[in-house]
Amino acid sequence: MRRLRVLTPVGLGLAVLFGAAFAAGGSARTSTVAIPEGRERAVEVRRIRVHFDSVLLELEGRDVAALGAAQRDNRSALMATLGAYRDRGVFPHNYDFPGEAVPYFVDRKTGTLCAVAHLLASTGRRDIVDRVARADNNVRVAQLSGDTAFAAWLDANGLTLAEAARIQIPYAPAAPVVVTPKTHTPVALPVAMGASALAGAWNAFANADGHSRIANVLGFGSGLAAVGIGAAQMRRDNVPQAMSLTTAAVGGMSVALSARSLHRHRVIAAAEREAAQKSRVSDATVAPIIPVGGSGAGVSVSFRF
Repeated sequence: MRRLRVLTPVGLGLAVLFGAAFAAGGSARTSTVAIPEGRERAVEVRRIRVHFDSVLLELEGRDVAALGAAQRDNRSALMATLGAYRDRGVFPHNYDFPGEAVPYFVDRKTGTLCAVAHLLASTGRRDIVDRVARADNNVRVAQLSGDTAFAAWLDANGLTLAEAARIQIPYAPAAPVVVTPKTHTPVALPVAMGASALAGAWNAFANADGHSRIANVLGFGSGLAAVGIGAAQMRRDNVPQAMSLTTAAVGGMSVALSARSLHRHRVIAAAEREAAQKSRVSDATVAPIIPVGGSGAGVSVSFRF
């Protein structure tokens, strides 16, 4: 019993060490982080803003002497609106065309308007925006040359179809966001691994000769439970595979050590029985029988058990 009290903490320490090491290893799976969507989006926003910088310079450089006063005023107001739209930095997303830059009149998830649609809406022509978006939300402005209402709006605001087409920008496809499933370690895993590690240490050292039936039973029971729990958790994606595998492995080791202790106990018990049988006839005494009267001579053999 004294030996058991010394070695049991050793087994417990091994269990804690296994649990801490592999729990850390399992949680490391969650550190796999994809490039954040925010970073990709920031690159796209900068690209769009640079585009509008260029467009505004082109619009400012155009000779508008042929335009009427109202057209010039409306044009200047739209340029200011476009500058504010650029500065706000909220633009539609391309959700549907991987590998291809495509315009969107209206962001189908957020409702954000493209630059041309925003200019239309800012002048009270949301009806044109909604009609175009319903007909073809990914239409290019150059394809709207036959839309009389849109053409009239362009003329009233001192813009040409080519300038409106230049304002429009196709949106780069959204980068795929890799989501790493969050992992968690069920309490059953470290408990099963710790129990089987403890029982395995007991059978490896204090019960190496298999004399303790309790140690043998605990080794088999906790080991089989750990193997079953570890194998079951391996099928779950959100559980660290290293932890599950280690729990099953420690359980298998506990079963093996219990089997070894039981086998040794049987061998020792068999040897003791054989020795006991041999010791039953340990001494033999042979003595002559001297007859009295001249007959009945012989040998006397006596055994001591």
